[in-house]
Amino acid sequence: MIEQEVRMNKKPELLAPAGTMDAIIAAINGGADAVYFGGKAFNARRNAENMTEDETRTAVALCHHRGVKVYVTLNILIKNSEFDALIDTLNFLKDLHVDGLIVQDIGLIYLLRHYYPEFKLQTSTQASVYGLEGTLFFQELGFSRVVLPREMPLAEVAEIKRNSAIELKIFCHGALCYAYSGQCLMSSMIGGRSGNRGLCAQPCRKTYKLLDEADRLIHEGYLLSPKDLKILDEMAAIVDSGVDALKIEGRMKTPEYVYGITRAYREQIDEVGGERGEKTIDEQAVMQVFNRDFTKGHLFDEPDLLNPQVGKNRGILIGSVVALPQSKKRQNQGAYQPLGIRLNEDAQLSVGDGLSFGEDGKSGTKVDSIFALDGSRREKACGGESVAIPCRYPVSPGTLLYKNYDRELMDLLQQMGSVPVKLPEPVVDFRVTIKADTAVVIVAMTRSIEVTVVADFMPERPLKKALDESLVREQLARIGGTGFELGSIEIKMEPDLFLSRSQLNSLRKEAVEKLQAKITQAAETKTGAMKTEVLLEKELYGISKSIDQENQKKRISLEFSEMPSPEFLSQLTGLGITEVVIPLIDDGVSEIAAFAKDCGFNVLLKTPKVTDAGCARKLRRLLDLDIEHDGFLIGNYEALQMLKDRVDYLEADQSFNFFNTLAAKALQEWHFDGGVLSPELDGVALKDISEHTELFTVLPVYGRQELMVSRKCLFNCAACPEKTKGKSGLCHQEMAGNLVDERGGSFPVRRDNRGLIHIYNRDVLFLREEILDHVGVDTWRVYHQNESLETLKNIIGYYSRDIYQKHWGLPEGLQTAGTTRGSFKRGVK
Repeated sequence: MIEQEVRMNKKPELLAPAGTMDAIIAAINGGADAVYFGGKAFNARRNAENMTEDETRTAVALCHHRGVKVYVTLNILIKNSEFDALIDTLNFLKDLHVDGLIVQDIGLIYLLRHYYPEFKLQTSTQASVYGLEGTLFFQELGFSRVVLPREMPLAEVAEIKRNSAIELKIFCHGALCYAYSGQCLMSSMIGGRSGNRGLCAQPCRKTYKLLDEADRLIHEGYLLSPKDLKILDEMAAIVDSGVDALKIEGRMKTPEYVYGITRAYREQIDEVGGERGEKTIDEQAVMQVFNRDFTKGHLFDEPDLLNPQVGKNRGILIGSVVALPQSKKRQNQGAYQPLGIRLNEDAQLSVGDGLSFGEDGKSGTKVDSIFALDGSRREKACGGESVAIPCRYPVSPGTLLYKNYDRELMDLLQQMGSVPVKLPEPVVDFRVTIKADTAVVIVAMTRSIEVTVVADFMPERPLKKALDESLVREQLARIGGTGFELGSIEIKMEPDLFLSRSQLNSLRKEAVEKLQAKITQAAETKTGAMKTEVLLEKELYGISKSIDQENQKKRISLEFSEMPSPEFLSQLTGLGITEVVIPLIDDGVSEIAAFAKDCGFNVLLKTPKVTDAGCARKLRRLLDLDIEHDGFLIGNYEALQMLKDRVDYLEADQSFNFFNTLAAKALQEWHFDGGVLSPELDGVALKDISEHTELFTVLPVYGRQELMVSRKCLFNCAACPEKTKGKSGLCHQEMAGNLVDERGGSFPVRRDNRGLIHIYNRDVLFLREEILDHVGVDTWRVYHQNESLETLKNIIGYYSRDIYQKHWGLPEGLQTAGTTRGSFKRGVK
């Protein structure tokens, strides 16, 4: 009973997506408590229509008038060259009093905390918070809200809520990414379109083949394509978890989608909270609006999250294709041929609907007309009927038929979602003074704004009838179409004077126009706007790194993806390696670290990139061991929260997305001594950042770059032994293979002993003589995955010795085939 009372008093905020003004209206009508959207730049849906400044100003006013909060997304990585424009954006948003900013970039976080403390900050899912320690880190940083990863079970969400004081947000509906958000480089490395910059090319929705290590086919299809998330049926458990906000994904979706899904969740949340009402959006409508099949996701430990058959909206199953009986009435119709359809008992088809064929839904057609089997035209077909529709191409009998667009439903959602939402017109009050031998004065006032107009004429003596107050009121009240509502009219007028109607009208018109101009000017004025020059001079370029011009040789750091053996380490001595980076994964790390120290190497202990609750417990235990080391390579905010108060050398791994000079400032404040530069930076940006920071900078120069980390298993877990599976049903047995794309590119895949999937680039990163110009870089890092000892010796020899000979040729044993310079030459958009 107590739990039910708590549930009724605590309803999570429902947060709806809005990429356009129409979507804003749809979200308000749908019952959203808050909306989130971005401007034309700096948000992670740059291909959406997004909002202009005028639209943003209107949207904020409309939402606040209806009690709906507004969160603006500034959730991409920011280039140094973009801070001018970013500051203009922040100055604009500052005066709108938005309810929060959703951010990822650690340089932007530094800027906001130091120069814009009035903004309430929330983490984007791109910020990669994985657990309690990361949540506490942002709580201590002063953030108002943290979004938890879509890979987190609900029990863990509830545990974090019990042990933190910050608001928590989770996703409740919409598309899921295959990889952990903020850590996906696949779109970036394949085509230069960065997901961290809002331009993901969605490689998850492409077809692939998965081969084992012997090149045998395991399976093929949309292997990286997750089903869509839907947790409507689990709302009671969601509310009981104490989570503060539920986020619907979909800033690139239609207003009809926004209204329908928002309304469905609004009604479900209210019902769980004890508010019984009529349901207007049923389960069938939710499925019809958009789905790739649905899953409750990791929140409820569903192991089967992927849908290899579908990469886009397939719709709902309504029937199948059937062979039509021969009929003289159906003649050849040119490009269109009649297609026979048998509808399921509960299905309906209307002219204007959209269809997709087969489980993959790759092909389909719009229903332009419907014919009964006798050739008569129909507007609708109902359950159990067989009808014919025109189609451009043949489809085999027996093919499953899905409806991916329901015209009647979409028309209804459009109608309900587009009910006008208007701001109340501001009330204008007039005060007019009419005295003999004095210019007429009129004052117009609205809210806290006031204007005065002094006429260029004076009242005259009447020839016939004197001016009376009723005529003055009549003429001043004529403000229809001006955007104002009439308030009070105060008249101070001496008797026996005269003004014409046209004079009164011109006074009113001038006063209203002047008032409108002043309102616009006030809206556009940037109060307390920060000067860009201050940032550029003081923060971006105020520091120049002290560089030893005589000794330009770089430190060589060798990072192992798996724990190396003592025998392997012993054969690397004397090659010029300064340090080795070994994974902090099990108790055996103590012996390997001690052996590496005996070999003369500095040792960095690398924390896992993804740290869930179980991994965090293991990491805390390992950190209590007496392990010989020289520092830590930190992979996420969870590990940072555990280690930030230690005196060890701390280095931020590339997962922190060290993308601009202000990011270096943030890392220093967070007790880091060094940082790995983002793999998405081009050479110019790398040089710019590394030479204007006191932070120790690390540049990856060789090795396979990790493109994705995921909890969604690619391998056939159903065939794995039960003893190797975790609670979620995912197998923890280590496996490896290759993911082959539509062009034949082969991406190595590995499943580790935690059940996480790691996908690596098809080409090996290999930077060469061009990196000699980057004098601000302190360390070159080489990644070792499965290279032979001989190959590794050649690589280390090249970076420690041969590259400085400036022959620009490669020594024997090294070649450029199958290698890439990554983003070094082209950068990312």
